[in-house]
Amino acid sequence: MGIILVVFGAWVVVKLGPSGEAQFSATSRAPGAVLVPPDVLNSLDVPVRVTATRRDGGLLRLVVAASTDARDILSTSAVSTVGAAHYPAGTLDLRRSGTGELADVSTSDVWRLAATGPGNASLLVDQARAPESLVVTSGDTTPLSDVTVTLTWADRAWFLEALIATTLGAVLAAFALNDLWQGRVLATQSSTTGTETETAEATR
Repeated sequence: MGIILVVFGAWVVVKLGPSGEAQFSATSRAPGAVLVPPDVLNSLDVPVRVTATRRDGGLLRLVVAASTDARDILSTSAVSTVGAAHYPAGTLDLRRSGTGELADVSTSDVWRLAATGPGNASLLVDQARAPESLVVTSGDTTPLSDVTVTLTWADRAWFLEALIATTLGAVLAAFALNDLWQGRVLATQSSTTGTETETAEATR
């Protein structure tokens, strides 16, 4: 058990780093928008940074709103929805749906947060108003394609917890190895004593 804790804890420590950062990415090649639903966006009780990057350097717009509002606006649009995040692979599932023309999200006033940039854009989304959804578009009705979306969660407590688990595992392993060693020494001593006794009796 101690060795398992050491191996797992040390691996998590290296993977997360001192910042306790976990990052997941996926690239959508299907034309349309990208939707990050609440079961992913609000899956952890820490802020999540969502970054989108276009290979062609075109305009990107990220917007966040109540989940029902976002889904209503995209109800007839072609959308790639972000699914489960896979750790430690650092990947995200994408599910394609709809075939309609992309909605122009800039015409709506439901968005709580918004960010726009050429080639890439990012938003830090807190969890205060969950459930919410994040939408990645071109900022108009031009469908996106070949866009990479990255979700990053960071919590230093995760790093500290992994470090504690590693330390605890090392202590347990040390005690277990010491017990095994002591048992072996006692068994050896007992065997030696028994042999000496038999030799003494034979001599008599």
